[in-house]
Amino acid sequence: MRLLVIRSKAELSVKGKSSLVIKSEKAERERGLRDVDAVLIIGGGVKISSSVPPVLSLFNIPLSIVSRGNMTIMINPIVTRYNNYRRLQYTLEKTKALEIALGYINAKINGMINILKYHRIEPPAVPEAPLLSNDPEKLEHDIRTWESLASNKLWDSLVKLIKNEQLAELKTKYDFQGRKPRHTDPFNKTLSVMYSVLYTLATKALIAAGLDPTYGFLHKTSYSTPLTFDYTEMFKPIAIEATISMINNNGVPELDDDGDLKKEHVNEAIKTLYKYITLKHKDTGKTPYQQIYLKAFCLARYLEGRCRREDLTLTWNRALYREQGSKENSTKPLALKISKTKREFICG
Repeated sequence: MRLLVIRSKAELSVKGKSSLVIKSEKAERERGLRDVDAVLIIGGGVKISSSVPPVLSLFNIPLSIVSRGNMTIMINPIVTRYNNYRRLQYTLEKTKALEIALGYINAKINGMINILKYHRIEPPAVPEAPLLSNDPEKLEHDIRTWESLASNKLWDSLVKLIKNEQLAELKTKYDFQGRKPRHTDPFNKTLSVMYSVLYTLATKALIAAGLDPTYGFLHKTSYSTPLTFDYTEMFKPIAIEATISMINNNGVPELDDDGDLKKEHVNEAIKTLYKYITLKHKDTGKTPYQQIYLKAFCLARYLEGRCRREDLTLTWNRALYREQGSKENSTKPLALKISKTKREFICG
């Protein structure tokens, strides 16, 4: 996997039909599209040639843009052939679709609970997941209400994992109040960067599995790729734990004059996330990165009745994963270090 991340002021264009050209004040670099699976632009300082999106679409490469607190994913799903999976996705009964979305959110909630348990903090009592209903409007309302209540309770406990010094700085300097997606504090900025990477990887995986990321189960069409946002819920606890680890180990990231994370801290956030998603499961040997793709293909097969519903999800539990090359899993809370391993993303 090669994720091309462009953060500083630059101009993005294409050369022929096989290369991207990144031009900045200091240098001009060329990246072959065969080496790129997704492009992530962070901030508003990047100029994009009109020829870029069409060429990326030829290679089924998602173009994700994070600017002013908004996340946009540009894709061309028409390039992926219309197949039986997509037909089943479009005609899926609403209650069945909501069942799938509920499974993803339930995996997220349990993953957040596992973070607290791993770091020896007693999780708060959260309401039980709603019962399935034949009334889609009621079921959707119940899911949204439950998810909001459970998440808020868990976030109140999760912020306690941030070291006192860093937490005090976040509160006094940035008015940090927990998870608020559009808040300008470095914690939320860092977590949003990691979420953006997950959204980009998930979009690529869903397209590869033959599904349409623009047709969601719970999220609405006001999102550019609602299925991506449904599907990524179960992987969010990985980013949450990675963000807390990064801030505890390296201090509160700095912001630039525009209120965005400085380039070096964007790179640090992506490296930390990749450190986590390349951990190997003790029993299966699979990494979360691999599971992003495997679960997408499982979803496609599930629509045909060839994958069990319980196999659709991944529930994050750090205790079940070990670092690459390690025989035993470390039990030291929030102490992952960035090793000098082969880079798995390219920064422009």
